[in-house]
Amino acid sequence: MQGMTREMSRQTFLRGAAGALATGAFFGSARAGGEPVISGWDGLSNAIGGQVIQPGGPQFGSAKQVFNTNFNRMTPAAVVTVTSPADVQKAMTFAAAKNLKVAPRGGGHSYVGASTANGTMVLDTRQLPGDVNYDAASGLVTVTPATSLYAMHQVLAAAGRGIPTGTCPSVGAAGHALGGGLGAHSRHAGLMCDALRSATVVLPSGQAVTASPNSQPDLFWALRGGGGGNFGVTTSLTFATFPTGDVDAVNLNFPAQSFAQVLLGWQSWLRTADRSNWALAEATVDAMGTHCRILATCPVGSGNAVASAITSAVGIQPTGTDNYRFNYLDLTNYLAANNLNPSPLGYAGGSDVFTTLTPAAAQGIAAAVDAFPRGAGRMLAIMHALDGALADVPAGASAFPWRRQSSLVQWYVETGDPSAALGWLSTAHSAVGPYSVGGYVNYLEPGQSPARYFGPNLSQLSAVRQKYDPGRVMFSGMPV
Repeated sequence: MQGMTREMSRQTFLRGAAGALATGAFFGSARAGGEPVISGWDGLSNAIGGQVIQPGGPQFGSAKQVFNTNFNRMTPAAVVTVTSPADVQKAMTFAAAKNLKVAPRGGGHSYVGASTANGTMVLDTRQLPGDVNYDAASGLVTVTPATSLYAMHQVLAAAGRGIPTGTCPSVGAAGHALGGGLGAHSRHAGLMCDALRSATVVLPSGQAVTASPNSQPDLFWALRGGGGGNFGVTTSLTFATFPTGDVDAVNLNFPAQSFAQVLLGWQSWLRTADRSNWALAEATVDAMGTHCRILATCPVGSGNAVASAITSAVGIQPTGTDNYRFNYLDLTNYLAANNLNPSPLGYAGGSDVFTTLTPAAAQGIAAAVDAFPRGAGRMLAIMHALDGALADVPAGASAFPWRRQSSLVQWYVETGDPSAALGWLSTAHSAVGPYSVGGYVNYLEPGQSPARYFGPNLSQLSAVRQKYDPGRVMFSGMPV
């Protein structure tokens, strides 16, 4: 969702987490104030241009499905498809009056199934009208919340422009940006939330407001990294863009047993690399064994020099090197092809943030990789840098708190053995526990404290939530 966000498979994965969601053990009751019988759905259906799809109807089984198939077993009170901002306002007013929780759905990629839950009103925004609207005069692009990142890239590439996003092409704009939006352009262009210039939000009261630096500035602050669905339902987002050009991409494979050394070399190279360079480091465990690599992008013509510099920083000769030259859209396609989530599937994972990636922390990450149970499925440990342009923004200037840290590791698992996977995620956190200062909210996990994701920004974020959603109508998957 979200960097080289990678998703996973298996319908049965995370049964325990799904069960926690079903009972409200982590996120709270799916309905505020108990489980009343909800009446009046016909009135809402007649009032909106979209549909109200209830359990038992022929469309309900497909309507309630999300990208993360682990959560397709949830049974919302209804799925409300909206076709206009006015529909959203009417649905929100209905939910507040009926004491219903609202789970907004855009791309539906949440690690914890935040866009569905038992007893909630799923407010499906995928039919809101509006193409990707790029304005050449201002360089701004405006989209609806469920607009896919790839759709944005396609329109912008034709205009010679780009936007900082993650690499999963089907992720929705709102979910990615509202949690921060880390990706392959973060070192030179910042996070996707840093590019946000304004957002139209329907509040739980049914009121529509536009949040920007000069209008509802506290809400605008919270929307930039505070997580999707905490404050209302966004119906439109406007972002700044940047000019694009050709780039080189370099993929260097290293011996699997050298992962800790590769991580330190990756960090060492990035410390002095120009912001026009970017790289991730990752280890993958699958049926074929363990694989280790660094994937970098750099200005066109510099690929060979970058490969040499990375090799020198790591101190180990790669077992294989691939060099490519891409235009902006070709790079988008290449990064997407390196992804594991072209279509709906089941997945889970988590993250840990590091102030500095010390040798001990690198060893801890490598030990977590080694501890993954062989035969349990596929696992990835992906390192993302938190430097460059994203670090130019003061830590308190937006809800995203990790502006003074060096990196984060994304833990990512697919497996047919849920208990083994959940056990391994706990093992991974323990392996780096002494060095971790938190996690990234777009890689949300059940059972974690909001303080882990928002750090010193949590109190301000909670105050904004109380102001705009005092009745706790919004079901976001992360109570702040």
